[in-house]
Amino acid sequence: MKLFYKISVLIFFLALWFFINQNHLIKPIFLPKITAVFSSLQEIIFSEYGLKNIFSTLGRVLIGFFIALSFSVPLGIFLGVFKKIYESLEWFIDFFRSIPVTAMFPLFLIFFGFGDASKIAMGAWACGFIILVNTISGVWNSKPNREIMAKTKKASYFQILTKITFFEALPFIFTGIKIGVSWNLIVVIVAEMFIGTRYGLGRLIYDSSITLDTPMVFSGIIIIGLIGYFLNQFILILERKIIHWQ
Repeated sequence: MKLFYKISVLIFFLALWFFINQNHLIKPIFLPKITAVFSSLQEIIFSEYGLKNIFSTLGRVLIGFFIALSFSVPLGIFLGVFKKIYESLEWFIDFFRSIPVTAMFPLFLIFFGFGDASKIAMGAWACGFIILVNTISGVWNSKPNREIMAKTKKASYFQILTKITFFEALPFIFTGIKIGVSWNLIVVIVAEMFIGTRYGLGRLIYDSSITLDTPMVFSGIIIIGLIGYFLNQFILILERKIIHWQ
């Protein structure tokens, strides 16, 4: 039933788009013809240049995500357990997570250069703080009953941390992951546009906009949306399998 509604909404928007094109309600420079956009999509998907753009962006997003995940989850659990240490670092976390990563372009360029490293680092930075804060919240919102029962069974501190605290915090961690991946993708696209790169969907959109190739711009946007959608769906599937008790 859900699939039926999704397809119905898609058909509605395509029909509306076609109606606008046919009646010339909006100039093609602002809203290109559907056929032109589909032609550009095929050009991207079935050409070596287009695939290089897709996989370059996807690679940066995934590398940045796994870097953020590997640091943020352990640190979040540590800070969540040791509240006094978190309280001493709270100002630092709140200060830096409040600064838009795009405002820090020059610093990332100085430290990481113009290559992929700066784009990956920016994505990891944006994604990392979101996962970190959600992990800390997950630890704080964990129910103490299981921990108390584990202590009565003489479970070690490490066992409590890895077998109880971590799994109690997992729903919050997955929430941070879903939001963080989206922010990571956004930052990488923006970085590709303005820092510069040979391949990447951000670069593709930027170059197409300069030449007023609106169908290609729309195609790039559609592909970015599809990447974000399928990444989110994959994370949802993992969440249902891992947090099966929910």
